[in-house]
Amino acid sequence: MLALVLLLTSTAPSPVPDSMCARALRAAPDLSCAAADHGVALAASPAEAERLATYARAGEARFSTRFDRDIASYVVVSTPPLPDRAALNAAGFSHILPWPAPRAFDEAARRSIEQGARSFAASQNMSPAQTEEVVARALSQIPDAKAQAALDAGMVPHELGHLWFTAAFWPERTETDPGAPRHYGGPGPDWLDEAAAVILENEPTAAQRRDQFRALMKGETVPSVGPINGRAILLDLPGLLAREHPGLARAVAVAPELAVKGGVGVSFTPAGAGPRPAALERVFYIQTRVFADYLIRISDRPAILAVIAQAMANGRSFEDWLASDGAAHGLPSTLSALSAGWRDYALGV
Repeated sequence: MLALVLLLTSTAPSPVPDSMCARALRAAPDLSCAAADHGVALAASPAEAERLATYARAGEARFSTRFDRDIASYVVVSTPPLPDRAALNAAGFSHILPWPAPRAFDEAARRSIEQGARSFAASQNMSPAQTEEVVARALSQIPDAKAQAALDAGMVPHELGHLWFTAAFWPERTETDPGAPRHYGGPGPDWLDEAAAVILENEPTAAQRRDQFRALMKGETVPSVGPINGRAILLDLPGLLAREHPGLARAVAVAPELAVKGGVGVSFTPAGAGPRPAALERVFYIQTRVFADYLIRISDRPAILAVIAQAMANGRSFEDWLASDGAAHGLPSTLSALSAGWRDYALGV
């Protein structure tokens, strides 16, 4: 498994009356730039910069629909190398999202996969010939360029969504004490933070998550998830609303500062590439995607997540907000009633 933990931080932008690409290229003169409406993509080639910018533009459009908030200036940068963050911040970019270049991803994936395959073969006392066969089979599962592009199309907007969401609703975010509750992304509850990201994914990724939801509800085993009693977890709405992000412990193990500063753990796992993230972590993404669908559908409000986020940013709990404002937005006024409605919805999708 190749796990990349990206610490995504925000600083106040410094507006400069200049084009975004001109500013970005002064900070990273050796790279190519492509612009979206609110940010840029930097990469080694114009084609790669444009590819990443295309995904970012799509994410911007979805964010406008779902949250109707401003998007602070950002950079998606294909790495390695990673340009000087301070220089990009000084150029007026408040968000910086490093993104693994296809070649870097492929090389790192191959190293990780080969090491894992050889360790597995050794644990099974395989012969040298058997070991090489296992290694070859594992390496053959690394995504090709088309598969990697499909992954990026969903995940670039996803990761930008974490940044944009936090900046839109918690613009004055401060670092927490070590003893304070941990969060995977921003200060909001983990289910809402993750919903804000998955709701920005492209339609093929969303359709895949919905298909996986239906399969788990039928008691089927989803290969990318693994053995788990998914139906019971998916029906447990109070559990989702209270749950710490299942990926937080894994991310903090790689980058302990996440527990204090917050951040986003990004895990890319090629098919067949050794042990996968915990099944509960995969189910969390699936469940938040469909729960976001549910809230949008029953409220008939495309930006209902923004309404909920604003209430929680104002210090209210989700349950309190339901009691006072849920009915006005087409939602039940109690968590128990919402859970009953969710159960009916989940059983019928």
